[in-house]
Amino acid sequence: MLEKVSGTIRFEIVDGKKTERRVVSIDKGDVSVSRKNVRADCTLRADKAVFDRVASGEMNAMAATLRGDLVIEGESELLVAFQRLLPGPPRRRRRRRATTAGRRA
Repeated sequence: MLEKVSGTIRFEIVDGKKTERRVVSIDKGDVSVSRKNVRADCTLRADKAVFDRVASGEMNAMAATLRGDLVIEGESELLVAFQRLLPGPPRRRRRRRATTAGRRA
């Protein structure tokens, strides 16, 4: 999935006055995560609730950026590639209609 991707993404997750940082390094498909506070090719800053929704697949990162819920600096292409690793949106079950077939009067 990420065989052709190399770069670093720093996630800045804001929870009130506290900011947690995670750096994801991608080297042609090899992925590692650290808590280092270093420069990265792409930086994503979001409120914890927004980040949790993006990480769970409930919210698309690029759509959240367009709405202003996420701030991305640097190479946004890395985020697009990384998002492939995250779960997709939850499937909605189709409602079944109650049928009268097979019912007796």
